[in-house]
Amino acid sequence: AGSSTSHSAYFWTCLLSPHRRLLPPACPTYTGLVPLITTLLQDRTCFRAALSKGLGLGIVAAAGLIKLPQIASIVSSRSAEGLSKTTFLVETFGHTYNLAAHVRQGYPPSTYGDFAALLLQNYALLVLIYAYSGQPALGVSIVVGAVSLLGGMCSGGFPLGVLQALTAGNVLLVFASRLPQAIANYRAGSTGALSLVTCVGMWLGATARIFTTLTEVDDPSILAGYIAAGVLNGIIAMQVLFYRGKKSPAAPRPATKKTQ
Repeated sequence: AGSSTSHSAYFWTCLLSPHRRLLPPACPTYTGLVPLITTLLQDRTCFRAALSKGLGLGIVAAAGLIKLPQIASIVSSRSAEGLSKTTFLVETFGHTYNLAAHVRQGYPPSTYGDFAALLLQNYALLVLIYAYSGQPALGVSIVVGAVSLLGGMCSGGFPLGVLQALTAGNVLLVFASRLPQAIANYRAGSTGALSLVTCVGMWLGATARIFTTLTEVDDPSILAGYIAAGVLNGIIAMQVLFYRGKKSPAAPRPATKKTQ
């Protein structure tokens, strides 16, 4: 029994040793599971920082899957009906400069990894949207340009001040990217091929990011952007629920002349 206990203690010591743990610097070092739990329960600063870190990592993991239902919806229906090109173009630009700004300013990966995951999925969505709109070459060209822009912004040659100025306008960008989709849904009385899972997931992710930004990122402009995204993504998610099962009214067919 003593040997079993010592092996268990050794296992937790190795697994939770300071140099391998994922908890933030706000948490003191520990050498086992019980000290870890005690620390989290007693140290509010550590608990808040650990919760933020866990949420951030969870958001990054979920971001790698969140738009797959939307991609599947487009492919299965062979249509991008109801999806606003403006929304995805502006959103992709926003993810691009926000990812570059976070990387260049040395923020923890848990605060920006979702930008990278969402960008990859947006690239695929842009290709699909333009392909099903009869403009496949344009879609590919846009994605190539977006990837090149990301590389340039992440390089030291791109002015950091410009990235900071762009993040200062996050609220405006959120409105520019999400409002066209919300307005299109309202006018059509339908959400077309929009995926409920993706829309709800985007709302939950933006809401969780408000907490992680408050805890780990000292930038009011980034925080304001997430607050705006949470509100607008919530509106779009509610539209998907409200218009669920409803299709856009068919365009009237041109009258045909009868031949004698």
